[in-house]
Amino acid sequence: MQLDWLDILYKVFEVAIIPILGAATVYLVTLIKAKKQELLEKAKNDTTKKYIELLDKTVTECVIATNQTYVEALKKEGSFDIEAQKKAFQLTYDAVLDILTDDAQIYLNEAVKDLKAYITTKIESEVVIVKQAA
Repeated sequence: MQLDWLDILYKVFEVAIIPILGAATVYLVTLIKAKKQELLEKAKNDTTKKYIELLDKTVTECVIATNQTYVEALKKEGSFDIEAQKKAFQLTYDAVLDILTDDAQIYLNEAVKDLKAYITTKIESEVVIVKQAA
């Protein structure tokens, strides 16, 4: 009986190597999918962070602008009452929405779940900061 090394190698390849290659392929496909998902999440998180920072900066700037152009004048006249406060809030809120693009508003609404509440809270906190600074 003569050993045919090619037949032996073929049998070893058939019995051991092919299943190992199959398992390795499944592992590589799973790894690639996981890395892809990780990259997508990172991109989403980076985009969310960018838009939140943009919104926060916009709110801060709009609060300062409203304070300089509307609130300070009324305070000097002594007529900064509750109605004027409501109007100052609405001016600031509208200015924020005017600055944000439609795409930014849609994305932020999905990211923070309630954009109106987020902007309202952010305006109120910025007003407190401006008051403390004065």
